Amino acid sequence: MREGLGGQLYDPRIQQAVQHEFATNTDIRRGALPYIHPPFEALLFLPLTFLPYRWAFMVWNLMNLGLMLVVAWLLRNSLSSLRQVPAWGLVVISLAFFPIFANFHQGQDAILLLLLVVLSFRGFEKESVFAAGCWLGLGVFKYHVILPLVLILAVWKGRKFLAGFAAVASAAVVVSVGIVGWRGALQYPTYAWRVVSEPAYGGIPFRQLPNLLGLIAGWPFSEKAGWPVLLVVGACTAALLILVARMRGLANDKRLFRLGIACAVIAALLAGFSTNSYDLSLLMLPLALVANYELGEQSTKLPERRALIVPAIPLLISPLWFFLWMRWERINVMAVFLVWWLFAIRSEIVRLRAHAGGPRNEAALA
Repeated sequence: MREGLGGQLYDPRIQQAVQHEFATNTDIRRGALPYIHPPFEALLFLPLTFLPYRWAFMVWNLMNLGLMLVVAWLLRNSLSSLRQVPAWGLVVISLAFFPIFANFHQGQDAILLLLLVVLSFRGFEKESVFAAGCWLGLGVFKYHVILPLVLILAVWKGRKFLAGFAAVASAAVVVSVGIVGWRGALQYPTYAWRVVSEPAYGGIPFRQLPNLLGLIAGWPFSEKAGWPVLLVVGACTAALLILVARMRGLANDKRLFRLGIACAVIAALLAGFSTNSYDLSLLMLPLALVANYELGEQSTKLPERRALIVPAIPLLISPLWFFLWMRWERINVMAVFLVWWLFAIRSEIVRLRAHAGGPRNEAALA
């Protein structure tokens, strides 16, 4: 882009030629590391191209550290039970969470997305539904996660939220077309699909994806089944999103809505087609919401509190992540705990509704 080659942003030959200028002795790959995010996000990294590659990497990670401080400050101001922990303490704690570590290790942008999701949550807390949609509109650089989340929240919050998202997302599309032109924009979907679905182009094996796709298709017996397995994944994904979207009845109760947001974020990560381990940095919001709920619900019985906490414990054990990542290459196992945790949170919502005098059946959430 700096050299006027924005129209060739997704040309593998141009990508390899540019990357060869600063990475000539890579041992782990012979081709280019593909850039598959929408064009507008490249504007964020453009200033870093004036620095040597190592310095650009360090500056970007320092920026991510600053973003983590902002996230911690926002969560402390929104959740009363977390105010006893200083913002820097929350950052130090979060650095021990494997997805956050992976984001820093690989120079990813999941923390930026985490900030936007937290800002959207703050918008809901302040009853600024349009602004909440706008913040998520900025997050379409990771559309595989944001679109499932937006689908759920649009059912909950309606047209005002959807209008905010559409306004900002549309502006991002216009900027992207201005960068790569109509021809590049039309070629982008095919390019992105090829990269994420074909290992030869950089696609990640299903067993390394902590989502429903990895959980169902990331095993030797299912990897050879082909499209029937993908149909099963699609059906399970649709069922999960419908299940969570039907929880719109809790939107008027602040305590239930916070737990509902936790469910929505987890469901979006499970539904994302190419959710990576670093994308699970978004779990910092559900973790904070559940921790705030647990610390504020001292009257809740121990078995019920344990049921809400136990599924999340494996997600916090970094050695387990390292074993699954480096030794066994089975990050998809983490999806088991995500599904378990989502249904545990949903069960707690059902229990709270029943305790408050509402109907006990599942339809009470719709």
